[in-house]
Amino acid sequence: MTAPNESPTTTDSADALAPLSLQRIGERLSLQGYAFVEDEEHPDILRARFDDYRFQFMLSGEDHGILQTRGRWSHSVDISRKVGMIKLCNEWNMNRIWPKVYVRRESEGLLGVYGELAADFRAGALDSQIDTAIRCGLSTVIAFFHSLEERLGAELEELDC
Repeated sequence: MTAPNESPTTTDSADALAPLSLQRIGERLSLQGYAFVEDEEHPDILRARFDDYRFQFMLSGEDHGILQTRGRWSHSVDISRKVGMIKLCNEWNMNRIWPKVYVRRESEGLLGVYGELAADFRAGALDSQIDTAIRCGLSTVIAFFHSLEERLGAELEELDC
C-alpha cells in the first residue's frame, strides 16, 4: 500500500521518478513551447513572461525538491491601497486551495501582488508530473490575476500612476 503522499512506481519502469533539477524544469518548459531565460544573478531561478505577467520557476527546500512557480501581477499598487489589496488576496485564499496569493512591499510607496504554487517533488518526479505542476502553477496564478483585474475594473487605470 502507498502512503497518501506517495505515487506507486516500479524500479524497472522507463518512467521512474528522477530527482528534480532546474535543468529538468528548463527542459520541460522548452518541450511545452515556453520561452524562458536564466537569471545570471540568481542561478537557481528561471524567468519567463506569460500573458504579460512575470514568472519565476525556482527550486526550494533543503534538498531543492520543491518546485515553486511564482508570478507577479503586471500592476503596481500604491501603499495607500494595501488594506484593500490584502482583503482581495485573503478572500481568494479563503475560497481556494491554490495558488497562494499575497501583497508584498517593493519600495517605499509601492506594493506588488503575487501568486505562487509549490509542488513537492522531494521523492523525485516524472516528467509528466513536472509538466502538470508547471501548467497548474501558470493557469491558477493567471486566473487569480484575471480575477483581480475583473474585480478592480476601472480602478486599474489608477494603479500604476
